[in-house]
Amino acid sequence: MNEMKRVIKTSLTAVILLVLISTSASAQIIFGQPPSARAEVIYQSWKITDSAGVESTLSQWVVPVSAYVPLADNWEMMLSSSTAGTSLDDPGGPNNSLSGLNDTRIVVYRSLMDDRLMLGAGLNLPTGRKALDEDEIGVANLLTESFLNMPIRNYGEGFGVNLELGYAEKFDIYTLGAGAGYTYKGSYEPLNGADDYKPGDQFRLGAFGAVERGAVNARLSMRLNMYATDQLDGEDVFKDGSMFEINFRLGYVLEKSVSHAGIRYLMRGKHDRLILGDLQTEPEKTHGNELLFYGRSAFRMTGVLTLFALVEYTNVASNGYEEDHERFFGSSNYFGIGAGGSALLTDIFSTYGEFKYLTGAANDDLLDLNGYEIAVGVRAVF
Repeated sequence: MNEMKRVIKTSLTAVILLVLISTSASAQIIFGQPPSARAEVIYQSWKITDSAGVESTLSQWVVPVSAYVPLADNWEMMLSSSTAGTSLDDPGGPNNSLSGLNDTRIVVYRSLMDDRLMLGAGLNLPTGRKALDEDEIGVANLLTESFLNMPIRNYGEGFGVNLELGYAEKFDIYTLGAGAGYTYKGSYEPLNGADDYKPGDQFRLGAFGAVERGAVNARLSMRLNMYATDQLDGEDVFKDGSMFEINFRLGYVLEKSVSHAGIRYLMRGKHDRLILGDLQTEPEKTHGNELLFYGRSAFRMTGVLTLFALVEYTNVASNGYEEDHERFFGSSNYFGIGAGGSALLTDIFSTYGEFKYLTGAANDDLLDLNGYEIAVGVRAVF
């Protein structure tokens, strides 16, 4: 357990202060749809067992809510927020918990040129938990680990402004698009009594290509995220490495079923951190590159009931440090399988539920992972 703690706690607290305000960067939004709202309850729990057989449990519940509001012709607004609670049951150390609201995000989109050009502007409102107590740092650090796919990894950050631009064009059965985004991130207090911390602003570039022929469709997309330098009380202290992500998805649509499978590869760059008073690039990556395979099939049983099944496999490579280095973390992987269903309750309301079983290993099999996730939700279309 001490070895597990040592590896986990070497993750920089600064990493938990960085959140990606994601963008589709594809100019494909949902103009012309009626107003809708969605609420979920998600519960995920992991049991982490070290080589000595000592078990720790990390659990999290999340209640995300979102809404889509058409404002006028070619104008739409999206709102989202959530609340969450996380607890760590560690027999070798203190049992900690972390709970509270998350930030609220509001984005307004404008469509031009027959929906080929999309402009977006949004705000990140700092309604979430930001200043943490000392006894909450262990839980926050554990949430950042790349081998744990927790629903919420960050409870809140400072005020932010998000700008997006995207363009898409259709050529017969083909669609091509590209986009860019910029997020300004304001400063906030990460720990009670600490100096203000300002995460580096984020820049995004993306492109995609899609094809649809009969029942078959495919999509290839790429995205590059780049970051400015983080500052603590005005001093440069950290710079997140660039990330390049590539996704390929293949789908098949029949009269009563929809299936798709895909692969995602995420390449992480090296961070810069403050070393002996200077901002220097790390010798190796904090986390290794990540590979995800996934598949999902949905079957419409009746006019109101749909059942689905899913499978996924995630592999995170070693971070590249030598095994005797204090920051070394070996490769990790987990396999997930699940099933669920959705049902139309009325003309307005629908509901769904899903269960997923997760199992795997982390740090070159030194840590055994077993977990599960339960999600239920309701959606209203007005």
